[in-house]
Amino acid sequence: MLNSAFDLGEELRLREISYKLHQTLWDPGEFSKIDLDLKNWTTFKYLNDDGSDFNADIKLLPQNSGGIYMFSIKCPVIPGMTDFPVYIGRALYTKGQNLEKRCKEYFQKYARSGERPKITRMFHYWAHDLHLNFMPLEDNQEIANHEKFLINALLLPFNDQIPDMETRQAVKAFNL
Repeated sequence: MLNSAFDLGEELRLREISYKLHQTLWDPGEFSKIDLDLKNWTTFKYLNDDGSDFNADIKLLPQNSGGIYMFSIKCPVIPGMTDFPVYIGRALYTKGQNLEKRCKEYFQKYARSGERPKITRMFHYWAHDLHLNFMPLEDNQEIANHEKFLINALLLPFNDQIPDMETRQAVKAFNL
């Protein structure tokens, strides 16, 4: 329980996330041929109610394809409108990798390890509200290209690597 405005302020500061919204980055250009409409994504609560294991819906993730995925923090204040995307990733389909395996790795490898501090932070503060959105795709080159476009366009707070050099340099130069 919080005892003061100071405690609340401290807790709010720890959960502060910033977004960089710039229309120029949103032009899909050559990537306009894929339909990224919400109807093509599957979404579910990532962890169970106590945050100790995966939600039963983890079984929705396919083992026979790759694809793109996005973690989001779901706020119940205005359902459907207050979901905050925080991380975009990809899963290529290979002998050793698929969409299910890759999406499970975040909880199994990074949630508590500190190896990827932003991912650890995502789980530490928002595990109970974390949702996974995914879209299976067949072609590995298409998967890689769409992940690159989405990371560059959205500049989500927990993505460390920005593929586009000009955008990466701008973010670095202005300490964004």
